[in-house]
Amino acid sequence: MDELSTNKAQYNNCFVLGSKLWNPEKRRLIKVPMYIDQKGWPKKLYGGKDGELRKFYELSYEEADQALKGYWTGRKRASGGASLRVSLYLDNAMYGNLHVFVIDFDKFDEKSEFFIRAKGLADKVTRSQGGGYHMFYGIDKNVATPLFVNLNLLTSDYAKSYISSTGNVTLDEANKVDFFCDAYHLMYEWEPWDNTVGLTDKTQSLCKLISSSFSIKRSKNTGQGGSRRRAANSKIVLLDEKDELELLPRMSDRQQNVFDNLKMISSDCPREEWFRIGIDIWHIFGDDLGGDVFRFWSEPGESFNPQGCSRTWGNIMEQGPDTNLWNDTWRDMFNVFDT
Repeated sequence: MDELSTNKAQYNNCFVLGSKLWNPEKRRLIKVPMYIDQKGWPKKLYGGKDGELRKFYELSYEEADQALKGYWTGRKRASGGASLRVSLYLDNAMYGNLHVFVIDFDKFDEKSEFFIRAKGLADKVTRSQGGGYHMFYGIDKNVATPLFVNLNLLTSDYAKSYISSTGNVTLDEANKVDFFCDAYHLMYEWEPWDNTVGLTDKTQSLCKLISSSFSIKRSKNTGQGGSRRRAANSKIVLLDEKDELELLPRMSDRQQNVFDNLKMISSDCPREEWFRIGIDIWHIFGDDLGGDVFRFWSEPGESFNPQGCSRTWGNIMEQGPDTNLWNDTWRDMFNVFDT
């Protein structure tokens, strides 16, 4: 039986305003963190929790709700304001002594076994604007970590997220979900957030549910300077197109400095140099964010091929732990030193 949280728990400062803004390059709406500036205007939130606007990534529920109501009752109106909602930024998001674990359903069959079990186990269920589901659970990270290692859920040691695993398809192929926990990730909530609904410890039951429903082929590696290689049977990496607005909120200030420098480097270069720069990208940004950054940087190249870029990133992740960061400028920016 799952152990219930015994303290008079509440959510920590894990709330943020979220909105959906039109992206002209992608010709679709994207979800972005927002804040209300001193003049009462909604603005896109950049910099992550290491930046100057850190406080807006870690509002209490009351602060986020007050900011939202203040905007709606005020006279300022701006693009994205109509879709402002109290949302969650999952970096160290907790309820009492439990971390918030989220299953985000991209594709689902409400009659499938996994969906029924996941919904029955969830402490909190919300709906997205498009009709999808967000299901929330509490986990004990100390207990969960060795279990998640066996499930191949953890990100690399160098990546800042604890769990950020996307595009996972159930064994019966009826559901496609993303898993997030203690991740640099915005959970945009379309429905009003009911802050009175808390979480209980579902660590063991959640691990059993995931292990019986998925085969997640990703391995945990050491990031910079490590010696372990990824498993030979790791699944093919699929890199989706992402623009700068989606990438920047996931970066620390130091990573953004490197990113600004990277944008000045042409991706129209010999393949050997392209691969070497990819290795350096991996050292700075890790597996998941690094793959998105590598594709973003590679796309303007005349010979860019999405499939080839994805295959190359898979090779970079495999070789990365046995390599060093060669770019001295980036090393100085990031204050990373080889041992």
